[in-house]
Amino acid sequence: MSKVLWIIGNGFDKNLGLNTGYRSFLLNKYFAPGAENKYRDELVRRLGKFEPESQSDLWSDLESLLGKVTELYEDDVELFHDTFEDIQHQLLEYVAQESERLPDEIPSAAIDEFRESLCLFSRRLAELDQNGAIPGTNPSENAWISAISLNYTNSFDLFWRSAIFENKLHSLLVNGSFVRYFYPEHVLHLHGSVDGQGNGGSPIFGVSDQSQISSNVLSRDDEFKELWIKSERNSSILRNTKNQQMANLVSVASTICVYGCSLGRSDAYIWKEVGKKILGSSTRLYIFDYGLPDRRSGSFRRYQKQRQALIDSFLTVAEIKDSDRELAVKHIVPVESSRVFRFDSLLELNEKDS
Repeated sequence: MSKVLWIIGNGFDKNLGLNTGYRSFLLNKYFAPGAENKYRDELVRRLGKFEPESQSDLWSDLESLLGKVTELYEDDVELFHDTFEDIQHQLLEYVAQESERLPDEIPSAAIDEFRESLCLFSRRLAELDQNGAIPGTNPSENAWISAISLNYTNSFDLFWRSAIFENKLHSLLVNGSFVRYFYPEHVLHLHGSVDGQGNGGSPIFGVSDQSQISSNVLSRDDEFKELWIKSERNSSILRNTKNQQMANLVSVASTICVYGCSLGRSDAYIWKEVGKKILGSSTRLYIFDYGLPDRRSGSFRRYQKQRQALIDSFLTVAEIKDSDRELAVKHIVPVESSRVFRFDSLLELNEKDS
């Protein structure tokens, strides 16, 4: 049985039209006109300068900031905890509000597009990129589709539940034969989730490892690391098995698809697992990236440069050794994100409350 793993990032929500990026959060919530916050003001004072408008929309940049400013709070570690727990609380409120814009019921055409993207994405790839994609060499082979969401929102889950119905499987005609697709009931929310009221379901917010904590003092503090290193908060504070579940899903995957992820260092512990997998097996890694221009438009040089930048980003964040890079590259397939989850005219969001 082919086993396909999707790793879903914030790009999925943004593709739906939700304003769930870092800069959007800063401008519409954290630094919104009239918003008062003593922790924010003290953070800006310690930084010396911070311009919300000039920030990227990548959440990994916020988590990178968390690690960098630790050295500025060595004189008051409790204030650091209060500051970033306040940020976490506010961002959970913000993404919950944005999630309310999703319709209560997903249109059937959007569900069909979601299901086809999950199961039959290989049909939309360039011919040579299809090699090794599901359903593999045997068109009658069954396939197991699983997913890890790095998002706090439940938007992907909403599509997931609607797509798999109640029997957790369906059949699609592939190359003249029916392939049965099986799904687990739940998506693994590695970093927790949030409900419509902004209440967090074990949220994870922080860095990937102690090397990303700039303070030499705090990077050696076990209590600090338990709180702000993602994998340690899962295992030591929340006492769950999500780290192991993630590693297990990666280890058994015959195909891994990454969509809407920035490949940031704050999630390096995930990308290292993926890197180990593609080096030790025939697993192919499809990275769907919004920055890749559509080759069909004729932007070949721009595509070529962005493709190489994307591959280099993954090799770096996964800490692939120089001696292994040539092998790893053979397993990596950069793909334009516009080839899947094409919801443009299929989904209408609710209007924001004024």
